[in-house]
Amino acid sequence: MRFILWDEAKGEGHQLVTKTIGLLGLSNKIVDFNTTDNPLLYLREHHIYQADLSPQNPAPYFTPGNNAQPAATLFTNISALITGTPGPQTRTEQCQFYATGTLPASFNSFVYPPGSNAGDIGYWNVFYDQAGNESYDYANDAGGYTSNVINWNAANAAVYNGEFAPGGTFKTMADGYSEVFYELYQQALAAANASGVNLVLQQQTRLHSIWLENGAITYRLANASDPYAPATSPTTTDCAFLAMPPNPIQLVAEATRYLDNTGRVDVLNQSAVQLYLQSVILQPSFRILMFFDQPWWQNTTYPPKLTDAKGTPNIFGPTITDIPLRQIYYFGNNSPGNSNPVYGVLASYDDMQFTQFWQDLETPLNTHRSIPLSEDFQPIIGPRDATESMVRMVRLELAKVHYGDPNAAWQIPEPLESKYMDFSLNPFAAGYHAWSSHYDICDVMQKIRKPTLLIPGADAHLYITGSAFSNDQAWVEGAFCTAESVLRDFLGVPTIAETANYPLICGCTS
Repeated sequence: MRFILWDEAKGEGHQLVTKTIGLLGLSNKIVDFNTTDNPLLYLREHHIYQADLSPQNPAPYFTPGNNAQPAATLFTNISALITGTPGPQTRTEQCQFYATGTLPASFNSFVYPPGSNAGDIGYWNVFYDQAGNESYDYANDAGGYTSNVINWNAANAAVYNGEFAPGGTFKTMADGYSEVFYELYQQALAAANASGVNLVLQQQTRLHSIWLENGAITYRLANASDPYAPATSPTTTDCAFLAMPPNPIQLVAEATRYLDNTGRVDVLNQSAVQLYLQSVILQPSFRILMFFDQPWWQNTTYPPKLTDAKGTPNIFGPTITDIPLRQIYYFGNNSPGNSNPVYGVLASYDDMQFTQFWQDLETPLNTHRSIPLSEDFQPIIGPRDATESMVRMVRLELAKVHYGDPNAAWQIPEPLESKYMDFSLNPFAAGYHAWSSHYDICDVMQKIRKPTLLIPGADAHLYITGSAFSNDQAWVEGAFCTAESVLRDFLGVPTIAETANYPLICGCTS
């Protein structure tokens, strides 16, 4: 829902997203997505504003020193222990650290000797080793994202978490981020028509299976009405892009695995390809969006800090909690100029284990499931209406956060409308991804783009793109960078990026 505007002078931000928006003629639609540097924290049933943290007013954790400062400081300190000081400063240096970075000589640990490869260490493991369980819990709770503290690749986590802090400068689009992709498709369609190319968007269809036969990329499609049964005869293509995250790719691999593969190369199920497909951790996420006729949160016992230093009300949040809401964003009036205002609230922005808390509330009370979870494709169908029990649970938890009393739930008005998205369901099975430890991230980035590079004697224009296997996981920039790198490196298409100091993907492999 947001991106970081590219700063050419500093070489910081999301270069491809920013340049794409400009080339599409949408730069005038870029607006601020401001996050507060003083979030309300609701942790272990205590309320505290981050700016009020001090030795005399610490967060309720047994972590002397750490709980008297923002969790971002703790993340930064752990990162410095892993990378040394100074740590990697540029994208090129980050990539090099992923491949060859080791724990510095000053690293003090019973478990990990100095000089150990950082990429072969789990982040949760080293965090626990260095700071203990209470500090880990504080970072998890007050950081707002459980996905940031799971046992992912410590080399990558150290870089990512060392940069993460509330109050960052983000941007979005006036009519929603999806406007970028809508306009991108429209202009691609117009360019194709002008060039005599027949560009067809085939909806309600999935890739069922794909393999190489006599050197040709061969595939079958399936209909959305029966996605597990092939609906077409085998068809060949000169070039195929699997622009999808790992779980959908694995669903295609699963269907391909049980075909008669005599004389065929089952690319996706080759052991070397599977090894690299499994180099990232799936991170499920859940979103609950509500709309109200009034900004009720402004007049509560513990209101969020949604104004800047000048008092301008242009901050969207977040409020950070350790309960299943996790993070709350407040988007103000979504119907300006109309007599009936509509105030949007992203009431639950959560990930990892918290998704299951909400998933049980997707089905109405006194109702049995009618389809298996594996066949519930809600993420591609679109947002669904929240059930009455889900809405009540959100109001109950919002009352704890903003009133300090669950019995105040009645003071939170019934929403005009409530929608949810469960990104833990098929086909995506995740909202974002993280690199696993014990992988050379750079090598995976390079080779997973063209999986036949991992198969001796095979070669085909079969490519994998997406943010999951990128240097910018969880960001649109990551998807754009992998796609751009494929076009440049394998198909000879000039890039719109300045890559001298901004590698699209890590290039530190032999």
